[in-house]
Amino acid sequence: MKKAFRIISLLLCVAMLFGTLTSCGGETTGDADTSSAASDKDDTSSESKGFEGIYFDTDVWVQVPMVSQYILDQGHEGGEGCQAMIYIGYAPSDDGKLAFMGTDVGGIYRSEDGGETWDLCTTGMHAAGGTSIVADPTNLDRVMVCGTNSGGNGANGLYLSTDRGFSWKGVFNARVCGFRDVRTQIAFDPTTYDEKIGGSAVVYWSRESYSDNGESLPSLYKSTDGGETWAKLENTEMYGGCYIFVNKTGDLIIGGEKGIFISSDKAATFKQVFSSQVIALDCVYTKSNNIYATAKENGMFVLLESTDLGKNWKRTIIDGMTLPAYLRVSPVNQKRMILMDDTITGAGKYPGYVYSTDDAGQTWTKATRDASLSWVPSNSDNVKFAWSPKEEKTVLASWCFICKSKDGGKSFVWNNDGYNGICIGGKFNWNVNDPNLVYMASQDYNGGFSKDGGKTWKYMRWSGKGWGGWTYGGYVIDKNTVVTGDAKSMFGATELWITYDGGETFDSYKDENGNTLWCASQIGCGVVGNNKIAFFAQYRTTDGGKTWKSMDKSDTSTGCQAVYTTDFSGGGLLFGVYDGYYACYSEDNGVTWKKIGTMGTNITDLAYDYKAKKLYIASGALYSVDMSDLSTDKFKFVGESCGSGGVNSVAVDPDNPSIVYIGTGDMDAGVRRSLDGGKNWTVLTYRVGDPRVTKGPSGGRVSSIVRVNPKTHDVFTYGSCTGVYRMPGPPAEYYK
Repeated sequence: MKKAFRIISLLLCVAMLFGTLTSCGGETTGDADTSSAASDKDDTSSESKGFEGIYFDTDVWVQVPMVSQYILDQGHEGGEGCQAMIYIGYAPSDDGKLAFMGTDVGGIYRSEDGGETWDLCTTGMHAAGGTSIVADPTNLDRVMVCGTNSGGNGANGLYLSTDRGFSWKGVFNARVCGFRDVRTQIAFDPTTYDEKIGGSAVVYWSRESYSDNGESLPSLYKSTDGGETWAKLENTEMYGGCYIFVNKTGDLIIGGEKGIFISSDKAATFKQVFSSQVIALDCVYTKSNNIYATAKENGMFVLLESTDLGKNWKRTIIDGMTLPAYLRVSPVNQKRMILMDDTITGAGKYPGYVYSTDDAGQTWTKATRDASLSWVPSNSDNVKFAWSPKEEKTVLASWCFICKSKDGGKSFVWNNDGYNGICIGGKFNWNVNDPNLVYMASQDYNGGFSKDGGKTWKYMRWSGKGWGGWTYGGYVIDKNTVVTGDAKSMFGATELWITYDGGETFDSYKDENGNTLWCASQIGCGVVGNNKIAFFAQYRTTDGGKTWKSMDKSDTSTGCQAVYTTDFSGGGLLFGVYDGYYACYSEDNGVTWKKIGTMGTNITDLAYDYKAKKLYIASGALYSVDMSDLSTDKFKFVGESCGSGGVNSVAVDPDNPSIVYIGTGDMDAGVRRSLDGGKNWTVLTYRVGDPRVTKGPSGGRVSSIVRVNPKTHDVFTYGSCTGVYRMPGPPAEYYK
């Protein structure tokens, strides 16, 4: 088990794309009259208009967790949970139902059933992840989060929700990082309730001290209008990068390297009540005068407890730990506490063990973790905690994945349903002859193979490493044969690997001379009607994967390095790309290739409408080529660049190719659909104000790829590190 994986994973989504909302269409934009798009369809109750396009009742995102049949048999829907979780917490309510979890680069999640199931809730957020997700105790509809990434980013900073975390708006952009920042750094003052605001007027934020771009501005910030606007408090630099809390009586409590400080006059003045380094700080909302901390004092680690706002301290020595961190105290029974021995601070060491106590630190019990329901390997990680505000012995933990304990922290069980944050590597296609067969590679956890259209998955241990591995792209040739590109390091060069026994054993494919086949791309495809012929990267097989030959030619007019799609009508056409810039096609199952042309920009995807004889090309923007007349001006502009990431992917529905989907780098409009061959477009990604926001997770953001399942018509997408999502296709009348 390698903790080094978690450290390396800071790069997982450095390339997270984000952008401003822009229109995307041909002759019309999303604001245009869309009545023509459905003029030949009968009006149905399932169809609604009014949110910039044509929507159906089924236009709701659904998580596609990679989950085994065993996990489903245990009554769980599953979820990977591969991104580093940096915060987990309950809202301060009596029922203990509302909870939040934040990752470094994989979005933020919410639960409305006490942490049993989770949904991605990033609508309106442009930051890659989030930490310190805190609800206003006077109105749980109002929630704040500090947006994060693996580095300083202009989209990071403070976001405010007024609908219990379903959607967000940025209120203070700050080029902070937030990577592995586990602090409770935002605090509402419940004594400042304002009826006009509908919540606490005063909110505090302790800005972090770290910056990777020279913009280190640690300080205490304050809002007096419920978090809408913010101002830095002068001469408060020493309170930056600290834990902060506000109790029921309005006292602001701060803990950090310089000790513990209290302000009882809305941050006008501060009083120091403890002068040694604080490692972790916690306060219990139900007990206004109580403060708890772990600290290093006189060379020893101590557990601190005060019941009079720091006037007096009870000290309990903590023996046998390297660094007692992430302390959390039960609001129901303050004798119950939990922490982690953070041995990562030692040279060459990795996070240690979780310990709990039910006697206020007199004795500590080392916790166990049951990971039998985890689809991915059970790695180590820095573990954060959240005690239920209702149930004394219930505590959540972010222990590589979400866990729950019901015995006060003595034992934890996988409880990850819905947390879907896996990083898919490369692109994918369903087997063109059997839409139940699909492989999705993973940048960190090898990848998954499904024989039932993505309902259940087999974990593929390509690398042979216990902690995971890096694969990019792939294709399923038959129920036993899967090919992928395996890398020895993240973002590294990939070589062709294959399994012939459904994922029991794996081999690096060698040619007749014993040479490794290095891959020029990360996509695979097949031939309709002939399952023996398949492609991965620049290689072609005619015997079901037993042997592979390169299609890579020195002449761009005859070579192909990536086959993206096929003619689903069985017409025999294949479409690919050479050298990233040249579109090409084959009329003889990939034996020879003909160049269509180039626009001088990188081509990232292709899709073919066999009825209109139109090839769609994703290349920053969306273009099309009339394949029935290549003598004319080849490339026709279909849609403009959508957000800073542009158009990454395009797909058509094989049963009705006038239904077109594009995946873009836009955070607010990553997936869009056209029902009329690209004339009009509907944004399928949830946006602020979208009535679908409360009906499912925030799928379809920063889409790296879109693909339509030929059997179910569902559109599948993934992007960055937020996992895989699907949306049902249009109603049946669109396929008549």
